[in-house]
Amino acid sequence: MNLKLKFALTASLMGAPGCQCQRAESTASAFPAHDSKVFYATNQVELDDIRDFFKQVFGASDYITQWSEIDKFRAGSVDDARIPYVDTWYPEAANGTNRAGSLNKYDQAFYAGESRAAKWEVDNHSRQTPAWYGHCNGTSVSGSRYQSPKNSVKRPKGCVVGSASCVEFSPADVRALLSEMNMNAKAQFISGRRCSLTDAQLKSRPMLRSDPTVMDACDDVNPGSFHVSLVNFLGRMKQPIIFDQSQNNEVWNYPIYKYKYTVSGPLDEASAVAALQLGEPLENWVFNPKARSWYKVNMTVSYRNSTNDVPPNAGATLVDSTDLNYEYVLELDDNGDIIGGEWVGPHRYNHPDFIWMPFEPADPTGDSSRGNPLLSTTEVTSIWAESVGLDPANPFRDKPKNVFDVRFYPPNDLTWGIVSGYYKMLLDGRNTGSLFLGKKSHLRVEVADILKDANVEVFLNGKALDTVSPTTGSVDLLFDSPPGLNILTMKWASAHVNESEVDWEFKYYAM
Repeated sequence: MNLKLKFALTASLMGAPGCQCQRAESTASAFPAHDSKVFYATNQVELDDIRDFFKQVFGASDYITQWSEIDKFRAGSVDDARIPYVDTWYPEAANGTNRAGSLNKYDQAFYAGESRAAKWEVDNHSRQTPAWYGHCNGTSVSGSRYQSPKNSVKRPKGCVVGSASCVEFSPADVRALLSEMNMNAKAQFISGRRCSLTDAQLKSRPMLRSDPTVMDACDDVNPGSFHVSLVNFLGRMKQPIIFDQSQNNEVWNYPIYKYKYTVSGPLDEASAVAALQLGEPLENWVFNPKARSWYKVNMTVSYRNSTNDVPPNAGATLVDSTDLNYEYVLELDDNGDIIGGEWVGPHRYNHPDFIWMPFEPADPTGDSSRGNPLLSTTEVTSIWAESVGLDPANPFRDKPKNVFDVRFYPPNDLTWGIVSGYYKMLLDGRNTGSLFLGKKSHLRVEVADILKDANVEVFLNGKALDTVSPTTGSVDLLFDSPPGLNILTMKWASAHVNESEVDWEFKYYAM
């Protein structure tokens, strides 16, 4: 029997790779030439991983790959309130997140003036070369998940500015603390891998892959994964995703918050090959053998760029953006599902390295590639919450004042029927994920206090069973289970909890 429906995660990150990560050296000779003119890459495993991750983040929400559904979302964006704010990427060569003394203020407020957070920054985030080392991933996470700091905040609370023990954090200070803290953000790769080659090495690579069925690290994000991810995460769910804009060994993370595209097609195989603009004839070129039709896409993504200098209007939610254009050909199978794709012409050497989604910060590890361990996540979050007028104890669930739809990092595994801290389910009095037939199946749902005023709609194999309110702490349902494998789906409506934390599917076996 298969217990809790478990979704496979791709490489999980405790702090996404960002501007400050060490550069790995490589050479073009690592890519052996291929002796045939066969060139295609399968993408199904990655697409399956993206689907599973999407389900983990959004609960029971439907994930789409079929072109007829995908193409209904030719444009998508976050809500206006979630357009990422403007900030610097806090380059290490310019004192990092202490460039304006923000960490000195933190030390004054929380370490009685002893240089601790500031000293750690000097010791760990002050490399002068390469010049691109900085905090772009922390800034990207902050702009994606946090409302822009608005007001100055005093510590201790209520102190008189100017007195010896009173520290005032300006909005600019709060942004610096957020960027440093979010170097520790939990994160998940959606697609792609980091390429460590220089531009010259990339362009000297052979035309053909060593294994034509596999995209390597410097082929980066498969266009099929890229398109499906933009539509599902951003177009449908209005969640920003972060991309490494640079395909080469440098890392420049920025949040994408809007896209739009145009399409040519459907194309036959010969037209699709011509659309790739290879620059040389490849008589035996083949796409994915399962591909039956092709579309050429011209995609424009809009992202929030960062700046070396903090502008006067830093932190304001502005409508201007930096735009990039990408062209690629998508491959569709005989069911009309996107199964992969190839970059077109010059975009083979000019496309995202990887895309990822950030979540809440993890506890700092002290590693120099991550955030400052001398900053308290609790204290920084409280300062930020006070700056924007949210509940400092729990700002992300301060509804309706917090208009952000903030997702939390999904658990890697769940015991059958148990969503820790929220509810547990029993089938015929057990949480084994199985039951015996011969009578009505009995489902009991026991909830924590935070869900007592919620409603839950329960589905069996996609059909609604009932909508119930566990006001007394539990509810009971009786129903007929078909023999064999079944799926119970829980869809919650709560004023206190995001559905991503509580909407789950559970497999059980009736025998």
